This record gives sequence, structure tokens and C-alpha cells, in this order.
Amino acid sequence: MKRYILPRCFRPPWTLLVLAINAVACAPDGTTAPAEPRDKIEVVWRTPITASGSGREDLAIDDHAFYTLVNGVTAYDLNSGALLWNVPESRHRALNLVVSSGRLFVSSTDVQAIDARTGTALWRTAVDSLARTETTADDRAVYVGTDTRRVVALDVSTGRPLWSAEVLADGAYRESVIGIVAHGDTVYAAIIQELNQSGGAKRGWMVALDRNTGRVLWRYVNERLNEPHDVGGHAVAGRMLLMNDLNGGAMIGLDRFTGQEVWRKTGPRDRRGAWDSFKVVDGVGYVASNDTHLYSVDPESGRTIWQTGIDASASSSAVCGDKVFADAFGLHMVRRSDGHVLATLFLDENGSVGSSYVISRLQARGNRVYFVGNDAVYAVTCK
Repeated sequence: MKRYILPRCFRPPWTLLVLAINAVACAPDGTTAPAEPRDKIEVVWRTPITASGSGREDLAIDDHAFYTLVNGVTAYDLNSGALLWNVPESRHRALNLVVSSGRLFVSSTDVQAIDARTGTALWRTAVDSLARTETTADDRAVYVGTDTRRVVALDVSTGRPLWSAEVLADGAYRESVIGIVAHGDTVYAAIIQELNQSGGAKRGWMVALDRNTGRVLWRYVNERLNEPHDVGGHAVAGRMLLMNDLNGGAMIGLDRFTGQEVWRKTGPRDRRGAWDSFKVVDGVGYVASNDTHLYSVDPESGRTIWQTGIDASASSSAVCGDKVFADAFGLHMVRRSDGHVLATLFLDENGSVGSSYVISRLQARGNRVYFVGNDAVYAVTCK
């Protein structure tokens, strides 16, 4: 079973990737061939699932449980993988979830708060359009973006709106908030602005908002003549805001206090960039990219510390102890210090995927990495 490498000319939805992983795409560029794995990824527990729904599975973790969008919203015990509770899927399939202070927040056409211990519904609040963004929350509010260029802050206890901000002026076509990060007193929202009916022409925006009021602090636009560009997964690293341009194949570092671009690193010209968000640990950023590489980057300068080829488009990464994991349907474990590939899971000796493969992003907690597969939910160790 072959794995995909996404050229810039093609962006299939995640469901088509899963259904079409036998297809052959363009060949790896061969610049950083992975080392021969010598170690082993140990599965701590595996809990079978009967159906995983459609689309790319999101997940969240706290000290109590591992929460997924499998068959509705489902919680599994962190230590054993035992099923704790399940909330059946509603009429509108949940698109994302985040856990904070004992509450699980699930978003689609509305935002629902669930008691993370019991699965009991706490409140539900409608939003003005589809909330496809990666919702974030803190001890005061849950922050949600919509398909109508709006960011909404809801009280975590009641669901009552605290503020609602229109982050861009009204355009002729769809303007969707696709990612949100809250840090300190600021909320950072990534927006895709479509410039034609088909959505093929687009530009990306990053907007900083005051966390307490929703007031816009600055806007950054990612745009190049005659090229589709966007912004996506982003993370805070000191004074820097690290973000990815999927269409343009670039990584970008902004000064998060001014919105000024500090550095830009562009990958192979014939490949897409990263869906993944940077994981920042000990002052270093790690990100998995559709250009078939896993990167270690200095957040201040954009300098590549190391990059490792993994022979397929990668969609997620996780840092666990002295290891970094990357998902490209198969799971790769590399040494954090130098990117040396230590082991893989779900891949045969030819690098092809077997009957099991990863369908979710990765989440690290303690000395384990958690994810959803096509046939089970998994915990693996990074010891």
C-alpha cells in the first residue's frame, strides 16, 4: 500500500487521502533519505474501534483521559485504553475538540461543553456558521472561529458570548477562520480569504486580537503575485509566532507583538507545505510537512537545525522526551537531537503501509504518544 506525497498542484481532502492511499504520486526528492530503523515503537495499549467516522480525526488529552471524535465523542482511560464514556454523534458531525479545566469543548455548527469526567452535557451555544477552526480555550473563555470571518469568545462556564469580532472586512467570497491560538493576553487567528468562486485563488491572514475585548491589534497578509497562499497551523515561541503556508510550501516566523515578518523558509517548489503546527520544546520548533520531511527549526532565525526525509507527506508531529514522532499514515520515531530515524510502526520493509495506519493527529502526554488508527486507538511509549 503506497503512501501519498502531495504536490502543490493537488490538495485532496483527507477523506480522499484515506480512500486513495494505493494511488501513486510524485517520487520523493531523495535529498534526505531516512536512516535504517534499528529500534522499535512499543504499543502500550490498543483499543479496537468499529468505525472511525469520516475526515481527519481530531483529539485532545488531559491528565484523566484521551478524547477522540470516534463514533461521536469518546473518552478513553490514559493508562489502560479502557472506554470511559461516549456521546453519540449528533446530526452535525463534530469537527474539532479541545479540553480545558475539566471541560471538553466540541464544535461544528454550534459549540458544546461536556463534563470531561462523565460525558454529561453542560451547555450548548449556536454560532453564526460552521465552526471548522481548531478551537482553543483557557480558564476564562473558549475561542471559536467561523466561516464568516468571525472569532467568538464564549464563557467556559455558561456558554454566554463574551465578545464577537469580525477579523476581516466583508469580501465577495468565503473567509474562514481555520486556526486559533491563545497565548497570554492575545488570541491569534489564521484566516483563509478566497478570491474567486472556486476558491483556487486565495490569500492568508494572521490576525492578533485582545483576549479580553476582541479588539484587533494587528493584521498580517501572506500574499504573492499569481500564487495561492494561505496560513494554517501556528504556535508561539517566545517573541515569535511560527506558522505554515500549505499552498506556498513555506514556514514563516512573525514578530508576535508587531505582526512583522521576520523570516520565511520555502521548501521544495513542487511540494505542499505543512498542515501540522509547530511543536515548540526547549526553544526549538519541530514540524512535519507534506514535502516529505520532518524539521527541527530555530524559531528566532528560521535556521534548519536538521531535517529528516520520511518518504511520504506527513500531517502531524509530537515531541515526547528525547524523541520526535511524525505521522505519514505510518508512524516514524526519530531522535530529537539529530533527526536520526530510530523506528517505524505500520510500515513493512519496503516502506509501504499495511492494514493498520494512522488517521489522526498525534498528541504527546508524559512518556506516551496517543493517536487514532483506522482500526483502533493507540498509545505508544517514547521511552
